[in-house]
Amino acid sequence: MAFDVTVTEETAARLRPDLERLIAEFRAMAHALVAALPDPDLEDDLLEEVEVGGRTWWIHWHDPHYRCESDTGVVVEAQIYYPDDIDPAFLLEYARTAGGHEAVVSACPRGFHDIARLLDLHQA
Repeated sequence: MAFDVTVTEETAARLRPDLERLIAEFRAMAHALVAALPDPDLEDDLLEEVEVGGRTWWIHWHDPHYRCESDTGVVVEAQIYYPDDIDPAFLLEYARTAGGHEAVVSACPRGFHDIARLLDLHQA
């Protein structure tokens, strides 16, 4: 079964600045959170929460990712060893929960498929 393309090249071009801002913001948060957490390879007692950016973040460990949720409901799922990595689903979840990224979120009615296409077209 083929899907209709909902994210066109024109849409991706129009959203390029919004997507770049989203990616930069996500990566900055991922780096800040990963830097605040102990190395899971070295620590037996892993933190369940941490303070970052004036917020409490609850940590859900599932190697190789940390799923971090703030006291305001923002979700950042960061790759432990490579926080610059972008998983389309994790990026879209961040966009939905962080606010300020409505243009990207509304361009992705099919969720993962649309954000993955946006990222593919962004790299092209």
